[in-house]
Amino acid sequence: MPKQSFALEAGGEKRLEISWKGMYKDVTVSLDGSSIGVIPNKKALSAGQEFHSTDGSTIKVQLVSKFMLTELQVLRNGQPLPGSASDPQTKMKNAYGRVYFIAGLNLVLGLVLVLFNVEFLQQIDIGFGSILFGLVFLALGFFVQRKSTVALILAIVIFALDGIVGFFLEASQGYNPGGGGIIARIFCLFLWFKVLEQLRLLSQKVIDSQKVLFGKTHPTKRAPDVWESAAFSSIFLASGFRK
Repeated sequence: MPKQSFALEAGGEKRLEISWKGMYKDVTVSLDGSSIGVIPNKKALSAGQEFHSTDGSTIKVQLVSKFMLTELQVLRNGQPLPGSASDPQTKMKNAYGRVYFIAGLNLVLGLVLVLFNVEFLQQIDIGFGSILFGLVFLALGFFVQRKSTVALILAIVIFALDGIVGFFLEASQGYNPGGGGIIARIFCLFLWFKVLEQLRLLSQKVIDSQKVLFGKTHPTKRAPDVWESAAFSSIFLASGFRK
């Protein structure tokens, strides 16, 4: 029986448990081991159901489908629970995790070709360029993990351009570009765009808090980080040597 557990607050004990059978049948919501409600089927779950916990807060559980993404949203008084699918921190971890995955995949394939001279990898243009591409995304992953909007935008642009160039190169050479790879790439880009929105909202919250703290309508601008700007410029230039 699939189940997920969540804490009611960041760093707290995982007191809330959601379990279900098969395709979201008999979804049981439990708090501290005691059931506070049951959702009979996927249709009712997609509509969203609210339950009242013993501390007076409202727990809402809903299965939300957007584009190619389906997530189980778990809210407490309208706010995502830590570790749940709609939690901004969870989305952030998924975002830089995918950047690191792309980096690792390219590094491994590139090194395998360099060390073992695999003919199949040569045929699909895996080589030193893949190693460089992997290093670029490794650096971008580091900055995305630090919640850098610029790094995530660069990752999106480079990843999209790489896909477009690769598509036309394969087509021009008479190959049929794989549909599965294209769909996976679009899905990854879609998730990154969602995280960009989260970063924008986070930045707005910081600006709003500065207004409250300092009583200013225009918060003091942060001086640009010269080293970070130089790093992003180098990354963008290096990414041009994919092939």
